[in-house]
Amino acid sequence: MRTLVIFVHSDVNNTSIANRHIINRLKTADGVEIRDLYQLYPDFSINVEAEQQAILNADVVLFQYPFHWYNVPGMLKEWIDRVFVRGFAYGSGRKLEGKTLLVSTTIGGPEESYQTGGTNTFTVQEFLKPFEQMAKFTGMIFNTPIVSHSMVCLPDRENTKKEIVQRAAEHGESIISQLNDLSLQYARVSLHLSRP
Repeated sequence: MRTLVIFVHSDVNNTSIANRHIINRLKTADGVEIRDLYQLYPDFSINVEAEQQAILNADVVLFQYPFHWYNVPGMLKEWIDRVFVRGFAYGSGRKLEGKTLLVSTTIGGPEESYQTGGTNTFTVQEFLKPFEQMAKFTGMIFNTPIVSHSMVCLPDRENTKKEIVQRAAEHGESIISQLNDLSLQYARVSLHLSRP
């Protein structure tokens, strides 16, 4: 099984303990290609053909990003708008049918703040509904999102660096575990299809 990781963080080396650790863990996994959008396209000039080809070569598309203002970073939205176009992602000749979409995000706020009636009013699952609908509309299979909370380090106030690193390690292992489960599913389907 081949996994394409669309990684989106505007300054991972300087401002993100969590995403840096998660992406470093994914770099060690078999069958994983990581495309760091801010590194590839600092001017937002996306090579649509290259991105579409990368998706076509993958069985699983994984979005890894930090939750920004209840949404995705601007680069990911731009990437989706340019890459998931009619004739490729939807409409006649859609090419994503049967591929798996996996969303993986880190959130600074605590889990209890993302509840009905909580500080942020809605659940994370509600904020991620557009991805679920995107998968449905394009014929992709939407998998359970991997979400980690309290991923911001505020020295002497909340979340030590050690705690963030531990949560990031657990998050990375959750991704690997889900990819392993998907790989087994793909293997069973391939075996079934290859039998006469």
